[in-house]
Parts: sequence; C-alpha cells; structure tokens
Amino acid sequence: MKRTKFIGVLLIVIMIMVVSGNNPLYSTNAEEINESEMRGIWISSVWGLDYPSVATTDEDRLKREAVEMLNNIEDMGFNTVFLQVRPSADSLYPSEIFPWSRFLTGNQGQAPENNFDVLQFFIDEAHSRNIELHAWINPFRITAHVSHNDNLSNSNPAVIYPEIVVRYKDGKLYFNPGEPKARELIIDGIEEILDNYNVDGIHFDDYFYPGKDFDDYKTYKKYGRDFSDINDWRRNNINILIEEVNNVVHNKDSNLKFGVSPGGIWANQKTSKNGSITDGYETFTNNFADSRLWVKERYIDYIMPQIYWNIGYRIADYDILTSWWSDVVKDTNVKLYIGQAAYRCVGTDSNSVWYKGEEIKKQVEYNRASDYVDGYCMFRYNSFMENQDLYNIIKDLNVEKQNNIFKDISGHPLEKYINYLASKNIIMGYEGYFRPNDSIKRADFVLMLLRMFEFNNLEITDNFADVSENAYYSKGIATAKELGLINGVGNDMFAPENEITRQDIFVMTYRALDVLDMIHGNDSDNGLLKEYKDYKNISEYSLEAISYFTQNEILSGDNGNIKPIDMSNRAETATFLAKLLQSGMMGDK
Repeated sequence: MKRTKFIGVLLIVIMIMVVSGNNPLYSTNAEEINESEMRGIWISSVWGLDYPSVATTDEDRLKREAVEMLNNIEDMGFNTVFLQVRPSADSLYPSEIFPWSRFLTGNQGQAPENNFDVLQFFIDEAHSRNIELHAWINPFRITAHVSHNDNLSNSNPAVIYPEIVVRYKDGKLYFNPGEPKARELIIDGIEEILDNYNVDGIHFDDYFYPGKDFDDYKTYKKYGRDFSDINDWRRNNINILIEEVNNVVHNKDSNLKFGVSPGGIWANQKTSKNGSITDGYETFTNNFADSRLWVKERYIDYIMPQIYWNIGYRIADYDILTSWWSDVVKDTNVKLYIGQAAYRCVGTDSNSVWYKGEEIKKQVEYNRASDYVDGYCMFRYNSFMENQDLYNIIKDLNVEKQNNIFKDISGHPLEKYINYLASKNIIMGYEGYFRPNDSIKRADFVLMLLRMFEFNNLEITDNFADVSENAYYSKGIATAKELGLINGVGNDMFAPENEITRQDIFVMTYRALDVLDMIHGNDSDNGLLKEYKDYKNISEYSLEAISYFTQNEILSGDNGNIKPIDMSNRAETATFLAKLLQSGMMGDK
C-alpha cells in the first residue's frame, strides 16, 4: 500500500506540538474554545510612517488617503484597525485636553482645514466596511524627538502642568507615571474619546516608563511610602492606571474592549521563575509593565505582545514566546492576539527568513493551530504597500479564513475547529451552511477520513453489498475497504446511510492510524477508561481505540462522560479530527 503524506507541513506540526502542550484535546466547553479570529493592523501616525503620508492641513487629501488605506485593508481581509490617535500628548481629533498633532498638520496645535475630525472619519469609513476601529494611545510620551521639546503648543498639558513632566536621558519628555495628576490626565483623555466617539476599544502600546534610570526619586519619596523598592512602586503606578482604564472603559460600555500591546518578553527565566526561556529586553524590569499580572487579574480584555522575532530565533523564539503567552492567558477570559513584525519583510534579500513574507505566513498558520491565540495584529500598514508579496500572502491567508466560515457557525463553541477542518478541505458544507448539530452518516465520516489522510479513490469494483455503485460515496467506501481502513457491520454490509456513533468514529480513526503505522505506545489501559462515568456503555471492540485517544489526551470526555453509543453530530466529529491533526501525533509517514 502506498502511504501518503499527512496533511500540512512537518514544521507546522512541530510548532503545534509546542503550543498544544498537555491541554485537554477534546472538549465541548465553550470557554476553552477560541471564537472568531481578530485580524488587526496598526496604522501609525508618527513621522509619516502610515497616515498621513505627509503632514498636511488639506482636508480632501486626508480623506483620500484614509479611504484608500481602508480600501486596501478591507481588500487584504483585516477586520480590525488600531489607529494611533494620540501619538505624543497630542491628537488626531478635536480635543479639550490635547492639542492637534504636529504629525497631522505639521505644527502642534494647528487644526486641519475645516477642523477636519480624522478619528470620526476613520470610524465612519471603517464601520461601513464592517471593520472595527480601536483608538491607539501612547499614554506617557510627550515628545517623540528632542527637537519637539521647545515647540509644544501652549495648550499642551505638559506646558500647563510642568510639575508632572520628566526629561529622560534620551532628551525626550514624558509624563511622570508616579504623579496621580498624570494618570488622571490620561484617564480624562480616554473618557473624552469614549464620550464623543463610537470607537470599538481603547488600545495602549508599550510606552510606559522609558527605562530604569527615570528621574522620579523625589516622586517616590513623596508617594511611595508603602514600598521599600522603587521598582515595585513604579510597577504599581502602571498597574493602577491599567486597572482604572479598564474600569472607565467598561463602565462606559461593557462591550467595549481595552487591551495593551507590551514588548514580547515579560521577563526572562533568569530574572523570574515565571519568565520565558529567552534572553532579550524585558518589559517587567525595564518598562515596569507587569503585563502578566494584568492578564491574571483580568484588568484587560486582550493582551497583544509584540513578538517581533522569527520562529527559531535564539534570543527570542517566536514559538517559545507564543507558547509562554498562551500559558499566561490559559484559564482566564483574556484574549491573546500576537503582534507581528510585518515591517521586517520590507527591503529583505533572499537570505533573510523574512524574505517575501514567508515567515509571516508561517506565524499566522502557527497562530491558527493554537488553542489560545485568538488573532494577530500586523505592524504596520505601509509594510504591505511596500511589499507586494507580503500583501498577497496576507490577503490569501485572510480570504481563506473568511471563505471557510459557514453561515450557521458564528459564535458556535466549536467554531474554530470547524473552520480549521474546512480550511483543510476535510469537511464540506451545504450551500454555505455546515449544520453543526446534524448527525453524521457512516459514509460521510469515511469520506472525511480519506480527505484527512489524502487518499485518492482507487479504481476498484469490490465494495460492500449495501453500497450502491451510483452513490456519491461509493468509490470512497470501496477505497477505504481495500486499504483496510474500515470493516463492515457483518455479512459484507456497511450500513453507509446509518448515523455513526461516537465510538465508531474513534474505532475507524484508530484503525486508519494503525494501517499507516501511526500508533505508538498504546498500553490499552482500561483502568484509565473507568474514570468515565459511563464506562460500562463502551463496547468491547472500541476499548482499545478509546483507551489510546484518552491516553494521548485527544479525548477528555464531557462532564466525565464519553457517551460512546451516542450519535456524533457534525460539530463534534470535526472537533475530534481537528484535535487529532493539531496534536502532533501524526508524523510524515
């Protein structure tokens, strides 16, 4: 018998193994299943990086660039935009607190023509395309270059409240996080946005304390009497802000989202036992951002670590960090989105892992194989405009994802696994519908197995006696019979139209793995099966298969029951096969 390649690339399988860990691999608990994928993109407003391309007061030009940008974003299949509306104590919208941004019009405090409201225009245009718009804020940065220090608008709060401003060693100005007035100012600015704009969320990047040698010792002496360590006090200042923003956002609207995008490394393991196996710049010790605590305390709706390194990078490996962050969000309701470095694909040569965007593709596929990654965000928009290969790759990935969403599974607790199998062309729908709660026929499950193992139909005539040669599944069942993947129900009968039980799904799958020499280390531990409350309902012929999948954590039951003789519905069947594919048990044979 000719063995065929297991679906997918071995590298992706290895990555899946790292992410999957020892988590239960077959569960119908909604809270353990990712819902829909967030496909985000950052639009940076500093230095003409993304928007606007050059500082201008021209309303028509600002509108044209925004429309063109959102058209491209829609074409590439993104569903969320993070627009930098407050880059450095200034704004891209009319504000009573912050002056107009120099990055928008060229001079801080100068309004665009007709007082054009960039934020409102982006919201309206994004929402008309079914794209979410999140207001991205740099909370503490006042100036992005030392040359800006002496050119602040008189209405800038840094001018009005100089006592809360600190000049860092890089020459730039920052609001002092230890000053309650500074945090109050940030909160007031967020409330202003929420009161005036229909944004979908508030977003912070990684600008907290700029470094360890921040000149705030006097502030510490003034406010830090409860702390023996200035660094713990600094982290507490940021914790207070994050918790307060969370409260403000959700008091306004419980459906709004608040999240943060810290640097990818919280702490290295040599610094903290809870840290990652990395050797890079730590945000916990350098920026005093305890982002791990924010997740555990649920101060945020999502965490979006900037994992701007490639898979296999020694100092900060993408898969190691993604796995570490996956463990952080586990058992919380906090979503994990990965910030990805699309910019690294620009101007690369053929020797680079980032060449033509292939690394980005691998990372997105890695994300989608994870039980804990709920989406990604690309930094940044113009990277895709400067690299057509990258544009095409992300469009193909996103269109593929969109096209594989059936009309009747949105919000279904097993949606992710259904979409995963659909992306592999293992399961099919009915004119755009999946019918997740329908029972599945024995014949249809055989066809799923054949597609999963990439078996082509053989030109043979021998078949089960009750399989009509005109049936759509005739050749598939004949092929499975010839290869020894299936047995009948006796007397050369297969009962193709009968609904299939859960235990028969496990048995057929186990038999297929056995034929392909993919069964390893099955101890047939029936004692393990007795942990299922309905153990006595398991038929003897299925004990070996159920034992194997239980040992390997493909099966974990539902509230202590395995339900062996229940009919399996389409959603449960898709989940079982998807979990098997993602487990790493099936190598290239």
